[in-house]
Formats: sequence, C-alpha cells, structure tokens
Amino acid sequence: MQGQIETQRAAARCALRKGDSLSTHSREASRRGVWLAAAVGFVCAPAAFAEEDVFRSWISPVSNPTNFEDPRATAEVRPLFVYHLLDEGFVSDGGEVYVGAVQARVAFGDRLGIIATKDGYVWFNPDENLPDTNGWANIAFGAKYSVWRDPETKSIATLGLRYEAPSGNDEVFEGQGDGLLNPFLSVGWGYRDLHLLGYTGARLPISGADSSFFDLSLHVDYEIGIFYPLLEWNWVHVLDGGRRLPIDQEGFDFFNLGSRFAGGNDIVTMAVGARIRPWGHIEWL
Repeated sequence: MQGQIETQRAAARCALRKGDSLSTHSREASRRGVWLAAAVGFVCAPAAFAEEDVFRSWISPVSNPTNFEDPRATAEVRPLFVYHLLDEGFVSDGGEVYVGAVQARVAFGDRLGIIATKDGYVWFNPDENLPDTNGWANIAFGAKYSVWRDPETKSIATLGLRYEAPSGNDEVFEGQGDGLLNPFLSVGWGYRDLHLLGYTGARLPISGADSSFFDLSLHVDYEIGIFYPLLEWNWVHVLDGGRRLPIDQEGFDFFNLGSRFAGGNDIVTMAVGARIRPWGHIEWL
C-alpha cells in the first residue's frame, strides 16, 4: 500500500515538472471531504411566499452547499466561505484550501427557480512539494421546478438541471474538460416544527477526462423560534474515474480531478450545527 502511494506521488510530481497544468488538480485529491462552511444568507422570500405559506419558515441546507439544493424556489444572495483540510498522505503532504463565493437564486412564482450555485475564488496552500496558488473556480448554474407542492401536507418535490462550465483556472484544479451536467431531485417534508430535506443527483461529465459522481444528501432541523438546530448527512460516490491523473483519489464535492483509478470510491460526511433567522428574510450560520 505504501509503495502504491509513493508511486502515485511520483507520478503527480513528474507531471508537475513536465509543466502539465492538469496535474495541479491532484493537490486536492486527498482532502477526504473535510469541509467547514460559514455562510451569511441574505434571503429575500419571493412574492409567491405568502405570509401564511408553510414553506416560508423552512431553512436551506448548510453542508455540501454547491450540490445540496433546496427544493423550494427562493430569491436570495448567499455568501459562502469554505475551508478544506488536505490529507498528509498526498503529494502536497497536507495543507489547506480556502474558497470564497456567492450563490444567487431567483424565483418565478412558487415553483420555478433559476440558480447559480458554484463560483468564487480559491486559495491553495500546500504544506510541501507544490507552490501556493490561487485562482477562479468554475461557474455552475441551472434551473429547477417543483413538480409537487402541497402546503396542506407540507411536502414538496423538485426536479432540476445544472451545468458546470469549465470557466475556472487550472492552477486551482478548475477549468478542465467540457463541463458537467447535473440532473437532480430535491424533496422536502414538514411536520409541525420539524423539517426534512433530501437531495440526490448525478454529476455527469461531457468530456471523458472528468470523473462522474452520484450524490445523496439528507437534512433534518427543528424550529425553535429563530433558532434551527440541524443534522445533515452526505454521501458522494465516484461512478467512474476520469482520464486525467494516474491516481485513485478524488475531489468529491467541489473539485473534479479526473482521477483514473478513483471509480467506486465513496465518502460520507456529517454536519451538526444550527441556523439562526433573526429576521424573516435573513439567515445566519
């Protein structure tokens, strides 16, 4: 096992020495999904959210923020700050990655929404072997529509489609391939002050150079006045490895490394925390 890791490290270093910018993606591969997000959401409820609408008091998911999509059509601007911890077993011998971003959503009525869920700027700070770099992340945008929305049963089901454009900088593992398509399903159900949300979808590369993923996320929260304690669970499965790097690790949620031998890999993360809604149109984590 140790020999295999050293072989992968050597291959990544060799690609870097040859000036192959694609190998820059490998710096994030051993991150293993450590993902801490701080977000202040300035949420403007759409006109379709009447004051008596039962969905108005719900909150959005916290973890896996670029993939786990709220089933409701909302109008909002949501700043994000994300911290990634790199594993010491990879070519960078550990390190940190920071992402600053802003999400935006627009609602047309109470069912149709336009979403922009991934963008921002990335700072990569490895411990060893590789230089510090920074650059722009890819941009992901799309639309969603609630095919089922029943205020009486407090239930909702939404279908959506996102496209992630290769618009970022390859120095920070972005801007490669021809982009990704992400068809997804988001659902929600409420009982009194208890709210459950679920999300599932596939991230399918247009180019075979990128890896493909399957996502499943669950959220539960309980409303106590302006305070919402919550618990979340996320599973990411690599459906098929890419054709870019000769390694067996992937970026999973934010980065797509195109790792050849990552097919079949999984990661499971959990989040425990709370949201606070001090005013009707503002959420804070």
